[in-house]
Amino acid sequence: MVSVTSTSLGEGICVPHSLQNLESELFSRCLIINIWIYERRAVISFNPFEADTIILVGTLGILLGLVFILVFFYRRLRFVARRISKKPASAPGPVASFRNLLLIFLWTAVFGIVFFTGFFFQAYYAFNREEPVAKVTITPFAQEQKNLVTLELFGPKDNHDIRQFEVSGDQWMLEGDILKWNKWINFLGIHTRYRLTRLRGRYIRTSDEQAKQTEIYSLVEIEDHPIWGYLYRHGASLPFVSTVYGNAVFQSSEEPSTFLVYTTTSGFMTRRIEER
Repeated sequence: MVSVTSTSLGEGICVPHSLQNLESELFSRCLIINIWIYERRAVISFNPFEADTIILVGTLGILLGLVFILVFFYRRLRFVARRISKKPASAPGPVASFRNLLLIFLWTAVFGIVFFTGFFFQAYYAFNREEPVAKVTITPFAQEQKNLVTLELFGPKDNHDIRQFEVSGDQWMLEGDILKWNKWINFLGIHTRYRLTRLRGRYIRTSDEQAKQTEIYSLVEIEDHPIWGYLYRHGASLPFVSTVYGNAVFQSSEEPSTFLVYTTTSGFMTRRIEER
């Protein structure tokens, strides 16, 4: 058995070794279950403003409202039954009953709004989520088109991996693999799976790419990882998977600067940040 890191796929997830004889549906379900368990387990703090918490509060409020309605009608039916059998019976008057019923419906409606508000936040967060996966710091050398790139790969529980590379070119480029889920899987809170595989330099002019020196560095121990190989070949036929593809992000390296690299529901993106 192998396992996966909290943010990347390929350095392990709970799947059997014999992938060639594995049914695609079982393989996909294994991916979903393990990733979901890991991400749920990673949430160790209670935040009352998180979408999951809002949905939970709304659900409990609606269920409690339904219980109130059942109790209300049960008491009214019992009152009618006792009156028909000419037994002593007491119940609130019509005005009080209408007031109680109105309060119950108001309670249920309010928590219904809370419930759907939570779903709105869940959808917004799921489809606009940007998860930071790496930080790139550029330090140009005196020599033109030559830079020192400091790459900080973000791991679970602040376990970051920092490496430095000498890179030639006008730009730096990070390459990797992307597993994009179906939209409803994103909605459930399971984010895009990725693997950063290479760092390299990039020239803006094609003639420079062809004539000048460039360096390519591997960021993984197993470049032809069997899980990713399987996903590239059969990902489109797996349940829950939208597509599997390679992706790259690049930015200028002509001046000292720092960038954060993110995964989104579509792949990698980068944004320049100001170091303080």
